[in-house]
Amino acid sequence: MSTVPLAFIICTEPGRLEAQSLMLAESIRKFCGNLKDTPIYSFHPRTGTPIAIETQKAFEELGVIHQQLPINQEFHQYYLANKPLTCAYAEENIDAEILVFLDSDKCFFAEPTEFLLPVDCNVRMRPEYGQGIGSTGSKDPHEWYWKKLYEVLGVKQEVFVNTPIGNKKIRAYWNSGLVVVRRNAGIFKSWKKNFEKVMHLDITPPQGIYFVEQSVLSITLCALEEKVSHFSDRYSYPLPLHNRLSKQWRLKKWDDLTSVHYFNLFYYRDWNKQIKRLKCFNLDSDKYKWLCKKVNSYQMARTSVLHRHMLIVRKIEQKLRVFKLNINVSNWLEKVTSI
Repeated sequence: MSTVPLAFIICTEPGRLEAQSLMLAESIRKFCGNLKDTPIYSFHPRTGTPIAIETQKAFEELGVIHQQLPINQEFHQYYLANKPLTCAYAEENIDAEILVFLDSDKCFFAEPTEFLLPVDCNVRMRPEYGQGIGSTGSKDPHEWYWKKLYEVLGVKQEVFVNTPIGNKKIRAYWNSGLVVVRRNAGIFKSWKKNFEKVMHLDITPPQGIYFVEQSVLSITLCALEEKVSHFSDRYSYPLPLHNRLSKQWRLKKWDDLTSVHYFNLFYYRDWNKQIKRLKCFNLDSDKYKWLCKKVNSYQMARTSVLHRHMLIVRKIEQKLRVFKLNINVSNWLEKVTSI
């Protein structure tokens, strides 16, 4: 069998990821033009209950190759470990020139021609949308974390990127929800190796374990001295963050989008109201209407808006703990509202 030019990699586990992965696969087959028939490999990287039979049948109809394999055993409790471990497995086992890893909370609306990397490019991503756990430099409270990882993973050259929110210059920190690599560069294998090393050393950012896999990928790329190419703004457009984006990064028309990153937007019952709050963004596109239809048909919005408020409160509580203030309003809210 000859090597295919490109393959998509996603992770699908029981629950909300099933509907998200199905909508993602449908959007690829419908809107991706010359790349619409690209192989899609779905992995369930942990042991346990398999995805629903209905999801498996839908995958078959969409030509998605789904496998449940015990790829993530050591870090079974940390679901984001699925990403580096699955990507490394794909790099070793899928015969494609270019691998595209996608978080399931994505949706395509045009042919992603930028996935076809030029010969002098091994990796293409987007900078992280906001600073988050990133560091602006020596006076930043997160600087110690980045310096520690630089030391442990052998970074010799400092690289900086600018964030679409606030246009902040921060140490190179890319979003791991869309990663396109040239398979023979071995980037995913290096990501896995470094991720395991950092986990064993128990090095975590101030907010906890959540962003370890993403920050380690960024620092792996710096250690490899890979010249990371950036996608144009049409790719993995952070839809819920539209109003917060700096003007030069903000799109105005739905038909300008190649793909969106919607995070938890469709998880909540007020999703349509939230989209209509996007400033100066047209919503009369047939592609937007297709998206609305699919969100409804997959019954993706199953959660009370109170859950979102609870998460916001919890995030504030985490920040207050830095000042040794322990407040547990979120736990109370969770119990009272039975979220």
